[in-house]
Amino acid sequence: MKAFVVRSGPGGLTSRWEDLPDPVAPAHGVVVAVAAAALAWSDVLQMRGEYAGQLPDPPFVAGHEFAGTVVEAGAGSEFRTGERVFGFLPAPAAFADYVPVADHHLRRTPATLTDIQAATVTTSFVTADLGLFEVGRLVPGESLLVNAAAGGVGRCAVELAVLSGVEVIAATAGSEARRHSVIEAGVSAVSDYAGISDMVAELTAGAGVDVALESVGGEVFDATARALAPLGRLVTIGASSGEAPQRLKLPLLWQRSISVCGVHIGRLALQRPEIVERSWIRLHALLDAGRLTPPVAVVLPADDIGAGIDALRSRTVDGRVVLTFGTGGERP
Repeated sequence: MKAFVVRSGPGGLTSRWEDLPDPVAPAHGVVVAVAAAALAWSDVLQMRGEYAGQLPDPPFVAGHEFAGTVVEAGAGSEFRTGERVFGFLPAPAAFADYVPVADHHLRRTPATLTDIQAATVTTSFVTADLGLFEVGRLVPGESLLVNAAAGGVGRCAVELAVLSGVEVIAATAGSEARRHSVIEAGVSAVSDYAGISDMVAELTAGAGVDVALESVGGEVFDATARALAPLGRLVTIGASSGEAPQRLKLPLLWQRSISVCGVHIGRLALQRPEIVERSWIRLHALLDAGRLTPPVAVVLPADDIGAGIDALRSRTVDGRVVLTFGTGGERP
């Protein structure tokens, strides 16, 4: 099978498509013929060795999020060959024609979704739902700030908040075009990252926001923390800038009575699966009713992964980049 493999070399990490042996289904899992896989900025950072979290040891097959068809099921699996499924892998392995997956990392694909759409659901909607409602404890009547609101998770966070009756009063995005698209999604006000403090102060008369969903890191994280209201909650889900916060100190937490929390969907699925399951119950009801819009922005053949990386690097993508694979759901 073909897979996008990251290896270490004299000049650092390199990545390319390689031929690897076909996988075998685990006893309580399956092999999925991948039809589509979502490319995230975190995948790109892992390929470069610049990911702010724990880096996988090379060599590894890149990619976490995928959708496709079961072509082999283990003896103890709850899935059967021919079923359409989608999922998220805690350890990268998704950018390949075939992926071996344990049952607990899979979901059956609703009839309302194509494989391309399903490939974007887990990271985007589950992360947003967990961040807003489980960790952030957001309720109607509170105010919300969403950073990087034109990206995959950001767009889904805005959509989920609006559906739940929460007013998204503030958001940020990195370009004028992306800020315009965020306003169209129902946000009250949007600014660039440098304008967070002024925007929130104006909208809240200096009181600050109750909940902020943050994914940029660095100075943006610090500014967001300072924009919280007393008892506000900052939920961090990543650091797309590749930079850690620089100025956040414990006295700020004490003086402003704020909380800083984090969400890592892969770890949480392993350590507290019942929490993730609560999120899925909410999301499945919305997906089955056709009330959610998967954030598909760019669709490319898997061989054009370089163009997908360039699109993410340019920060012009309003949503997710999806790679398509040509297995057709059958082994050759």
